[in-house]
Amino acid sequence: MLGAGDASMRADTRFQADEHGGTFHIRTKDVPDAAFRVQADIGRAGDLILQTCLLPPREKPYDLALELARHRMKTYIHKCEDWLMFNPGFAPFAAEHFERARDAFTQALVAPDLDAEGLLAASAIDLGMQATDELAMAHADILLHRRYGRKTASSTTLGTIIDPRTDPALIGPTLESFDLVTVPMRWREIESKRGKYDFTSLDRWLSWAHETGKPIIAGPLVDFSPGSLPDWAEVFRFDYASLRDPLYDYLEQVVTRYIKHVGMWKISAGLHLCRGGPRPITEVIDAIRTAELLIRRHKRTARRMIEVHDLFGDTTARVSGSIGAFEFLERLGAEGLRFDSIGARLIVGGTEPGTRSRDLMTLSDSLDRFFGDEHPLLLSACGAPCRNLGEGAGRWGEAWTPERQASWAAKVIPLALSKPYVEAICWSAHTDNATPDPGGESGFGIVEEDGTPRPAFARLVSMRRRLRRPLGPWVPPGAHPPTPAGDRVGHSNE
Repeated sequence: MLGAGDASMRADTRFQADEHGGTFHIRTKDVPDAAFRVQADIGRAGDLILQTCLLPPREKPYDLALELARHRMKTYIHKCEDWLMFNPGFAPFAAEHFERARDAFTQALVAPDLDAEGLLAASAIDLGMQATDELAMAHADILLHRRYGRKTASSTTLGTIIDPRTDPALIGPTLESFDLVTVPMRWREIESKRGKYDFTSLDRWLSWAHETGKPIIAGPLVDFSPGSLPDWAEVFRFDYASLRDPLYDYLEQVVTRYIKHVGMWKISAGLHLCRGGPRPITEVIDAIRTAELLIRRHKRTARRMIEVHDLFGDTTARVSGSIGAFEFLERLGAEGLRFDSIGARLIVGGTEPGTRSRDLMTLSDSLDRFFGDEHPLLLSACGAPCRNLGEGAGRWGEAWTPERQASWAAKVIPLALSKPYVEAICWSAHTDNATPDPGGESGFGIVEEDGTPRPAFARLVSMRRRLRRPLGPWVPPGAHPPTPAGDRVGHSNE
């Protein structure tokens, strides 16, 4: 359940089956008017997370399909206004599908019976999903040409996350086409025994990066998620006063050792979700401040990043103590914490809250919420799986396959880079075992364990190669692009 501004809220939800399929009975606890978010199989668009508009409470049930269609119509109109995309010439296919969707929705409102209403509403959802996705991509195309029409992308635009336990000699050749590499640092693996540090894997990768000239993002330095703490430190998980000194010793060892070799430090990752159990925000802020001050003490110019997870707020209503990503960033700013960039994790196709499959418009809209922030944005973990990961993961159009993963990358990467405040994008896992979190789901890799590239790898490399030269001016759909003078073909007498 969602309140104003799509803020997650707690509610009592009960489902009762009936002759029409079933009815959700919902009682909200905070405010009366609320929106309902649900994962639904909507045919060719996929098995996706959709939502309704804000609805006032009433005894008579709302028709779920009709309300999902109404929200899709609202989304299209709102984003046309927000993006100044009302001119049908900017996105003709989107405008055509929207008109058909609106017609189906209008007919559903006056349908003579529930069966007819349901069929028309389903058609409105299907056409509406096409319209909003096409609008999102048309808008991205315009902004992408505006951003890179006369200049190339920076030399640190595209990165990937590796597993430090992997041999650089095995997957190193497939990293040559990427601009930067993220090397995870996990306290559990570095200090499995208290006071005994093992930097073998990290040393190997930092040496490789130095030899190849690859910029490195390293971290997270502070992570309390399940599986991140060493076994000996688990007894202090909810005793921060006792955990603070061992944490500081660990941070001192890591930062001192690699301060000259790391281009950007990922200070924390998803601490606002309290996935390891409830933790006072004051303790989270203290741990982040400790790491931030330690880095600045060793190198004042070192770049620092805070990473947030679950931009959609799925976790905050389920996990006690969790707060939303944007509320967390506001709190850090109010506390005077200094960092250079915001990292955002944008992953779909997973089974965990916040990683379920979503449509392109929803992804674009979530990135728009960073507009106006003073910090550059990095998609520090962006990805989709190459196979179905289980019940609840959903699908984007067809079932998740290596080819579907490549198609998703080909749309989402340009969509993200069209936002002028997105500084870089890191794919969430170079190989399947390089998951963003300890114990996370595998299947997001773009390279097999033996170093064989998957189709998504070729798509990413192709996009990076394309952005190494200016894209030229934007050409409206249906118009013929101007032919460069050097490419003109002379006419023969024939």
